[in-house]
Amino acid sequence: MTIKYSQLGICLTLSLAGMHLGCAPASDVKGPPPLSAEALPTEPEALLKVADEQFDSGSTGFRNAQVAIERAVQKNPEWASSKAGYGAQWRLARAASEQCTLDDGGPCSAVLPAGLMAGKKAVELEPERIEGHYYLAALHGFNAQTQRGGDVKPLVQLMISEGDIAAKIDERFDSGGPHRLLGTLYARAPAPPVAVGDPEKAVTHLQKAVALAPDYPPNQMYLGEALIADERYPDAEAAIQTTKKLLADSKWDKRRAAWKDALSKIERKLRAKQG
Repeated sequence: MTIKYSQLGICLTLSLAGMHLGCAPASDVKGPPPLSAEALPTEPEALLKVADEQFDSGSTGFRNAQVAIERAVQKNPEWASSKAGYGAQWRLARAASEQCTLDDGGPCSAVLPAGLMAGKKAVELEPERIEGHYYLAALHGFNAQTQRGGDVKPLVQLMISEGDIAAKIDERFDSGGPHRLLGTLYARAPAPPVAVGDPEKAVTHLQKAVALAPDYPPNQMYLGEALIADERYPDAEAAIQTTKKLLADSKWDKRRAAWKDALSKIERKLRAKQG
C-alpha cells in the first residue's frame, strides 16, 4: 500500500497483502477485463468467491472485486448488515485499499468513503477479528493522504490505533502485516512534534515482522529502510542483501518486479547516507 502524506513531507509505502510497493501509481500493471455486475450471481457466498479470485489477479481485479462485493451487499442487505456479512465488509475495505495503492488521485478519493464505512462496519460487527482493523488502519492513512490543508495527525493516530489493535489480535496476519505497516510508518514519518516518526519503534516492529515471516521479502526490505532511519547502515546493508536473496525464489515471480523497484529506492537511500 502506498500512502503519501504531502502535508508531512512523506511518501510512505506500507505493504499490505503483497501489493505494489512504491510511491508512483502502478499504472502499467495488467489485469483482467472489467466485470459487469449484471452478469454476476446474486448469492453472497458465490460473489465473495468471485471477489477473492479477482483480488489475486491485481490491478483491475481490485475494482472487479469491489463490483462483486457491492452486488452481494445490494442484493442481500440484511445479510450484509449482520455478522454473517462481516466478510463482505472487510473485503470492501480491502478493495478500497488496493485501489488506493494503485492510484495517485481521483479513483482513490472516489472509493475511500465507502471503504472507510465498510471498514468501520466490519470492526463494529466483529471487533475481535483482525481484518476490519487491519484494512481500516490502511484506509485512515489514505484518508490522511487526501486531505488538503489542516492537521492530518489525528488521522495518522487513528491509523496507529487500528494497527496496534490488529497486531494484538493476530500479529501473523498477512505475513506480519500489522508490524510491517506500523514499522514503515514510524520509519518514514518526521519526528515529533511534526509527526510520529521513531526509528527505534520502526526497527522493533519490523524485526517482529521478520521473526514472524522471515522469508517474506517486504519484511526484510522495510527492516532495511528502518535501519537506515536508525543510522545502522551495516545492518541495513545486510537486510537489503537478504531481501535480494529472498526475491530470487520462484514463488515471488508475480510480485518480484514491484518489490525490486521498491528495494532499489531503499538501496539508493542507503548509498546516499553512506556518502
